[in-house]
Amino acid sequence: MIRRNGPPPVELVPVGEVPMGLLQNLGDDLRARAGVQCSVGGAMPLAGEWRDAESHLYRSGDIMQALIASHGAGARSWKLAIADAGLCAEGVGPVFGEAAMDGCCAVIGLLPLRHGSGADADVLRGRLLTEALHELAHLDGADHCGRESCVMYPSRHIADTDRKAAGFCDDCRRALKWRGLRKP
Repeated sequence: MIRRNGPPPVELVPVGEVPMGLLQNLGDDLRARAGVQCSVGGAMPLAGEWRDAESHLYRSGDIMQALIASHGAGARSWKLAIADAGLCAEGVGPVFGEAAMDGCCAVIGLLPLRHGSGADADVLRGRLLTEALHELAHLDGADHCGRESCVMYPSRHIADTDRKAAGFCDDCRRALKWRGLRKP
């Protein structure tokens, strides 16, 4: 397995009305926590055709397809979309995010991260960092983990996200192809 000092550069892509400060904080947090070099890319609108007629959530796969189409062949970076919406995935239902395993693009929905107890700005910032690390690790090829405290534990409810640390268990850390992660 090839080890890199860090992941490829990550372009944070706002989808819909995402506050710039939230993206800048996420970039700072990813850099400090995991050595991820981030930039904020151009915004994408939330396209009406991406909205699921039954759930009224946005289909994460449609957003990822738009990201992939805009990514460019041979690009050596990752794109992480932050959507000002709730997301759903085909055959799964509501999701916090989705990533192309061993791919180039992922998406996180802000709406479910704003819910639950104590969802102030600091809580939202922590939840977003946790979910971003989770999705970036999927881009690196990492699978889900059974340890509830590991960032790779799947979030089915906001309580799962709140229970997780913004860090990897030792097994998941070793499985990543990139280094630079700091322990929580």
